[in-house]
Amino acid sequence: MWRAVHCSVAVLAIFACSLMAANDKEKRQEKRSEKGVKATITHVDSKNGTVTVKFHGRKGKEGEKTFKLTEDVRMLDSRGDVVAIDVFKSGHDVLVVEREGKLRELHQAKHDKNAKERRATDKDNKSKDNKSSEK
Repeated sequence: MWRAVHCSVAVLAIFACSLMAANDKEKRQEKRSEKGVKATITHVDSKNGTVTVKFHGRKGKEGEKTFKLTEDVRMLDSRGDVVAIDVFKSGHDVLVVEREGKLRELHQAKHDKNAKERRATDKDNKSKDNKSSEK
């Protein structure tokens, strides 16, 4: 009789541990998805309210996804201020936070790798415009 009681307690303990491990795994996956995925914007359609991003998946595969911009999507610039979709342009690096397949947050990257190139190009274009207007 005592053997049956001890075995039952051991089985219940193993079952409880496996439930806790499964719960921890779900929490880790939820936290990972809330951190977001680094991506690059390929297309912004403010008229239709969509944004298309290109990202690298977990296994190194490149992917592209189009998100519908709804009222509950938070769009933040690199300082964390809420902004309109007009701030985001094709080629910008962003952090995409999605939950259940829907876009929840879009953060402008703090260290946009293409920002320096865009600023240099903008400066060149402005200086060319100024030179042509002087003539």
